[in-house]
Amino acid sequence: MNKSDYKILFVTFFNDEALGVRCLHSILHNNGYNVKMLFLKVNLSTRCRDYKERVKKSFNNNVDYLTDKELLLCKEFVFDYKPNMLAVSLVSSNYMLYKRIYSELRSLTDLKIVIGGWQPTLNPEECIAFCDYLCVGEGEKALPELVDKIFNNQPVDDLKNIWINKGDRIIRNPIRPLVEDLSLEPVPVFEDELSCYIENEELIHAEPYKTNTRYGIITGRGCPYSCTYCSNVYMAKELYPKKWQRVRRRTVEHVMSELIETRSKLPYIESINFYDEVFMPKEDWAKSFFDRYVKEIGLPFYCEFYPGTCNEKKAKMLKEAGLVGVWLGVQSGSERIRKEIFKRHYKNADVIKQAQIFYKYGISVRYDFILDNPFETFEESLETINLMMELPQPYSMNIFSLKYFPKTDITAKVLNEGLISEEELSDQTYKEEVNVAITLDNEDNDRNFINHLATYISFLSVDSRLKKKEISSIVDNYILHKRVQPIQEVLKPYLV
Repeated sequence: MNKSDYKILFVTFFNDEALGVRCLHSILHNNGYNVKMLFLKVNLSTRCRDYKERVKKSFNNNVDYLTDKELLLCKEFVFDYKPNMLAVSLVSSNYMLYKRIYSELRSLTDLKIVIGGWQPTLNPEECIAFCDYLCVGEGEKALPELVDKIFNNQPVDDLKNIWINKGDRIIRNPIRPLVEDLSLEPVPVFEDELSCYIENEELIHAEPYKTNTRYGIITGRGCPYSCTYCSNVYMAKELYPKKWQRVRRRTVEHVMSELIETRSKLPYIESINFYDEVFMPKEDWAKSFFDRYVKEIGLPFYCEFYPGTCNEKKAKMLKEAGLVGVWLGVQSGSERIRKEIFKRHYKNADVIKQAQIFYKYGISVRYDFILDNPFETFEESLETINLMMELPQPYSMNIFSLKYFPKTDITAKVLNEGLISEEELSDQTYKEEVNVAITLDNEDNDRNFINHLATYISFLSVDSRLKKKEISSIVDNYILHKRVQPIQEVLKPYLV
């Protein structure tokens, strides 16, 4: 058998960007293997640019679940395609879905199944039961080595980053060093013959990204912060001590080559999303990159910031280069919650100052807030509402319930303090759902009120119609009567 005859099928769920999968796909494609990607539900309908429509769908729990027919299409495609290896990328919310289809895919006796991504990395002891091979941590070196050895009938028992399910025993290999030079990785491949996707109960043999209007990219990996709800903390403490938090930056030339090639292959791209954990490249890198970006790409772009990390000089430079919007993780208006519970160290004054800088330069902001936090009192939740009212309008929001992902500090804390059981934790973490932002019909009246009020604010702020007097009146009325119905009635017309 030649490499070109050896079939590897990558499967990813609810995500046509899938940066990690596309990287691995390109590496093996360039190595001569017959590789294909199957995107199981890319949710093309969620590419809606209408912010209010997205909020409405999220609040109403309008989730595009995998249907029985779509699951059947997935199984039939795998059976017909007959890959030698199935490589599946998993996050926690897709884990139960993967387990549903695993046993039927397993019936292909000659098929080797390898899984990787956040869920296998964070919870390998459980996940290894549902695959032949499991990749812990980064896979750019480990997966190609595994594929090469299997293809050449060589032993694989000592491959770093790879766990092996032998049936009667598990081989747990140690972690290899991080990939230091990210600029050695190939540019993603966007070819119709190398991709297919399942959407609206139909299997389409085409590259789903070709209909997208935005392109996602990272310029570097790593996060210097230690937020307790984030899985990066486990990576920094356990897998890659003193290494994970250091940002590994790609070269300007390497990032530009990807953007240039992407523009030639994806005809509908109108904007670029930089998905770096925190977008804060050094000044010399940023100047060199954006000098070229303006001349050779010239598209508006979006990026993420940690409050207080973008000063006025940087904001002005980025605006001139095409920055039109940012995501800013505030998470809570309570300084105690941020400092003691989330380990995020900035004042509300820092958030407001950062917001004013973006407002000054006409840069739109979408703020992240975390609600349904058992460590947060009602009074502290009102501090979040008060902070929302101080932010310059217009702005939009992502509003989330606090989620407990495996191996995070916040998960350990809720378990240790008896605020949630292991069974309840599993139910919350592994629900087969996407795009559900906040908990609905909360049994706690105070939380239910805050969730509805924050959602109402999200509709007002995007149109610059948020008035302190109105929100204060709603809050005072709730404190007096403890009834959620009035805010539900006020919000109802926005959700129809």
